[in-house]
Order: sequence, then structure tokens, then C-alpha cells
Amino acid sequence: MAFPAGIVELVDILSQMGVEEAVICPGSRNAPLMLALARNPKIRCYSISDERSAGFFGLGLVLKSQKPVILCCTSGSAGLNFAPAIVEAFFQELPLLIFTADRPAEWIGQWDGQTIYQKELYGKHVKKCIDFPTQKLLPRKEYLDLGIGAYHLAIAEPKGPVHFNIPIAEPFYPQAGETLPQSSVSVAELNHLNAAHKPEETIDLLTYFNFEKLQSILITVGQRPFNAIENDYFTQIVESGIPVIGDATANLPEGCHVFHDLVLANEALWPTLRPDLHIHFGKSFVSKRIKQFLRQEKPSKSFLVHPNPIGRPDPFQSLTDVIPMETRSFLEKITWPKQINPWLSFQERVIRKQNVFFNEPNHTELHLYNDLIRQIENLEEVDVHIANSLAIRYVNWTAAHFTHSEVFSNRGTSGIDGCLSTAVGASQNSSKIVISILGDVAFHYDKNALWNQYVPNNLKIIVFNNGGGGIFRNLEGAKELPELAGFMETTQNFTAQNTCQDAGLAYYSVRNLTEWKEISNQFFNKSKSGALLEIFTHSIENANELKKYMDLFRA
Repeated sequence: MAFPAGIVELVDILSQMGVEEAVICPGSRNAPLMLALARNPKIRCYSISDERSAGFFGLGLVLKSQKPVILCCTSGSAGLNFAPAIVEAFFQELPLLIFTADRPAEWIGQWDGQTIYQKELYGKHVKKCIDFPTQKLLPRKEYLDLGIGAYHLAIAEPKGPVHFNIPIAEPFYPQAGETLPQSSVSVAELNHLNAAHKPEETIDLLTYFNFEKLQSILITVGQRPFNAIENDYFTQIVESGIPVIGDATANLPEGCHVFHDLVLANEALWPTLRPDLHIHFGKSFVSKRIKQFLRQEKPSKSFLVHPNPIGRPDPFQSLTDVIPMETRSFLEKITWPKQINPWLSFQERVIRKQNVFFNEPNHTELHLYNDLIRQIENLEEVDVHIANSLAIRYVNWTAAHFTHSEVFSNRGTSGIDGCLSTAVGASQNSSKIVISILGDVAFHYDKNALWNQYVPNNLKIIVFNNGGGGIFRNLEGAKELPELAGFMETTQNFTAQNTCQDAGLAYYSVRNLTEWKEISNQFFNKSKSGALLEIFTHSIENANELKKYMDLFRA
């Protein structure tokens, strides 16, 4: 076998740098890549057939390990099927290393099978595309430079995907008894590069603030991993009277839950809540209202705290400056002034109305989500993966909220593709209960997440089946369209039962409040296999109940 030059060396370099996991999609052209990965003793390999699911599975691995993970596929459309996960990783700032096998350059555009234009395949959604040289053996220092450089690029702020496009000529497979070439490179030769570069934190914060002239400060926190030390600082800030606001995806402590979506439902309150200074940490927001509020009631100063953001993101359309620092470093350097929190009285009104509303439960999604969150928060050691569309919004609207459980969601691009695959990937190295909450359309769109041998016993899946696409009945403009049912709702009558049977999952279903109370209590118990709970509700009843709820806060 004329093994392609440099592949064993590249894999070995990346494993020495700290890559421990790879997701391999079966194929022929990528067989040399598969062999180099599978025979490397330092790398744990997973075989996932569906490239779209595999990409999100790898993304889930990164979420738990916070280390780069390799995705590997064959040539042609296979690499395109990685694209949704790569785009998500780019905007969530997660380090993926993508290996796409390709035809040699002379066969591109020659009508050869499984051949497309793969150079720069992912465009601006990767930090770099490397056309890997496999046609001739390079000096080992050049392989070191490529491998170490790509690794550091992936983990440097902002973290993100790096793409290796790797031309491979036949033959693909070794003969019987043939061994792979041995790598002779050592990362220790370039040990001085082993620390990822971080921006210098030389900024003088005092030049940015004059607290004596500020009447009010507002802190918003977008999507971020749970961080206990940062949360201690945020708690102290709240205790000083400064509101700290974040969605469930911000993983903030108890004092930061002010139900901002519901408070801001009454637009007459917006001028009263306008801050003089606004500071944002983390990434994107789920809440549309907080963005609309800050766009209309623009603060005098608005800062984004991020070590090295992609471009100059300004979802609030009020940004005055970027502070290039890590969140913790920034919080450690500030002494916050005392102020009176203007959100508290409005928060108390919301809570009183919520208590009355949820005191009369019924079998609609809003009430079920409220009870579900309450039950999950009573469990120990839980990770919660919430799908996009209505699922993540319900979590931000209910009276119950997550503070004990860590929340994950694919909010980089906010698509419904890959939500379950991400949870399955994240569950691989977790001793916690891993709960995936999603709607029926998101589930069926990604049920290939269960088409592999890696579905663990600690995975609990909860599918809200309202017949498809229920979110559109809550959107102004969309709900009045005559085409709503035929083209927007994705109406479907599938259930998850047969999928569970195929995947070896325990299956539960509920169709009324009595069944919910009986089954939900036993669903989270330890079991010999993963389990799925399918909750059937009625789309129109859900929409009517949600409207009734939201109307409570609009005046």
C-alpha cells in the first residue's frame, strides 16, 4: 500500500498535542485516515454512519471535554453533511478538526465519482482550510508546523473549527499483514508553542468607567458554560443592586433570574429600565425582547467583554466598545458601586402572577415544561440539552428555572438539526444523567442520532409531540396565514415508539395529566438502557394557553 504521505504523522502530532477523540464516518476514500486514527492508541474513535449526525456528535464531545475533536469523512457530499455542525461550532466557538478525504487535484472537475470542489468547502465558517500535502513526503518540521499550528489555531480565542482537505490516491487499503508507516515526529521539539496564545490583558479598566456619573448599570449574559467562580462574582454584583440578566443558556445563579422576557412584555416599562451602562458577557441570547429593549432604549455606553470576538458582534445595536478580556479576569478587577435594582419590583409582580397561573395545572406544554424543570432540578448530577424552536423558549418563560443543572443548546445558528446528536455525543464521557428535551420535528429530523452503538444508559430523551411545528401558531403574522397548516407547521403523525424499539431504548408515553404524574416520577430512575418519554399534546390548546399566559404580563 502506497500510504499517503504525512497522514500518520499528522494524527500522531495532534494526539501528542492533546486530541483524544475522533468521530469517523465509514467510507472508502478516507480509509487511510480511518486507519491512522483507529490505530493510534491515544485516540478513542467512534464510528457514526450519518455525517450530519456525526458532526453534532463530535460537537457534543467537545462540549464536555473542552478539547478539540476530529471529524473524518470520505470525499464528495459527505463533507457537505458535516456543514451544519461546523457552522454551529464556528458560532459557538468550539474547536473541531475536520478531515475530509478528497480526490487528487487532477481528478477534480473530471466527472469522477464522489468528486466535488472541496477546497474552502466551509467558507468563512472555519478558521482555516489546509490543503494537506499527501503527494510527497515533507521534512518532519513541516508536518510539525502544520499539526501544531492547526491545533493552536483551533483553541486560540475565538476557538473554532479548522479544516484539513486531504487528497488521497488509490490504493486505499493495506495488503494482508502490511503495517502503517511509523511516525518519527515529536511535539517536544517545538515545546515552546504548547501554550495557546491569549490576548494581552493590559487594558486600564478605569479609563472605561466613571461610576459616579452612572445612575444605573445593566449586565446581560449570553450563552456560556457553567462556571462556579464567575457565578460567585455575578451573585455579588446582584447583591450590590445591579441586575444581571441571562437566559437559561447562560447558566447563571439563582439571583440572576428576573424573568426578563416577561417583565419586558410590557413595553411601557422600557424607559424606566433603560441603563446608563450596559455590559455583555458570553455569546448569543435566546430572548428577542431583551435585544429589542436595548435597541430602543440605547444606553450611553455598551460594552462587550470577550477576549477576541469574531468581528464586532452587536446584537443590541448599541455597542460602543469591546473589552478584550476573559470574563473572570474582568470581574476580578472591578469594584462595583451600590445601586437600587429597578427590576426587582417588576420581577415580584411577575412571580405573583406566575404563582396563580401555575397553581392550576393542565395538560398543555407550558404547564408540563414548568413541572418538568421542577422535577429535573430535584435530581442530582444532571446535564440538560434543550432543542431549538419552542423548547428553549418555554424553558425561559416558565416559573421553574434551571440553576442546579447545566444547560446546553445549539444556539450558534439555532437550527433544529443535530440537537439530539449533540446530546448523545456529550453523554459519552459523562457520569451524569443526560437529558435531551426536544419537540417532535426536531426529534424526527435527527433520529439518526440513535443509529449507532453509543447510546448510553444515562441518556433520557423527552419528546413533546404536538403534531409538528407548533411554534408557528405563536408567531404574529405567521399564525394568520392560510398556508400555516400546509406549509409551515410540518404536520406529522409519527411517534417515537418504533425508533426506540430499533435503538433499544425504553419507551414511555403520556397523553393526559394523570399519566404524566404517574410516569414522570419513574422515568428518571436508573435503568439498564436509555429511555425516551413521548408527551402528546394538542397544538392549538398549547398556543391558546401560551397566549393566555403572555397576556398576563403585557399590561
